[in-house]
Amino acid sequence: MYTFKVNKREFETNESKITGKQILTIANLTPVEDFELLYKINEKGFTPIQLDEEVDLKSAGIENLRARPYKGIIIKVDDKEIEVDECIMTPIEIMSAAGLDSNRYSLNELRAGGVEVTYKDDVEHKIAITKKSYFVSCKLDLVIECVIVNAKVKPWVNERISFDEVVVLEYGSVSTNPNVIYTINYVKGVPSKPNGTMVKGEVISVKNKMIFNVTQTNKS
Repeated sequence: MYTFKVNKREFETNESKITGKQILTIANLTPVEDFELLYKINEKGFTPIQLDEEVDLKSAGIENLRARPYKGIIIKVDDKEIEVDECIMTPIEIMSAAGLDSNRYSLNELRAGGVEVTYKDDVEHKIAITKKSYFVSCKLDLVIECVIVNAKVKPWVNERISFDEVVVLEYGSVSTNPNVIYTINYVKGVPSKPNGTMVKGEVISVKNKMIFNVTQTNKS
């Protein structure tokens, strides 16, 4: 088997030499005439691969293939038509284009033959986008009962939490001393950003039993 990548998504074929048309077809980017296939030649740019042009999969750097639509593709999300200019997108990117909060919704793809594919647990899945792409959103049944701050369970039922509110959960109040500095890191958060840090004034979405680590230091 020979492997190649299009837009960082890996595919396989039994043939060592295939045409640009075959590459797009294997990548499920059809009609192939709607897409431009490109090969990265250096850090500055790409060169096009024609549909009937043969590509040797034994060549070094074959992972640097990129495909893009010649013009915007119209897809449907919840019966709403949306124009996108990428031929491979993640569920998070599709929901963002549709104006949906990926922390409160999941995405299902409706394929030919009545097949429905859910991306509820795979929000970074790379989906091939075509003119026939049709998606439906599903509101997540979220129950928020608590968060965990410095290994201690803290009751919390709101969908969002601020920097200061996390500090209050741990220390009871936010110090007015300008020399006191708080640092907040979190894990097991919402799908769009499960891990990260918070800065003063920031408000983020919350997931049940989300874990926060808060430290207080005095720079004086």
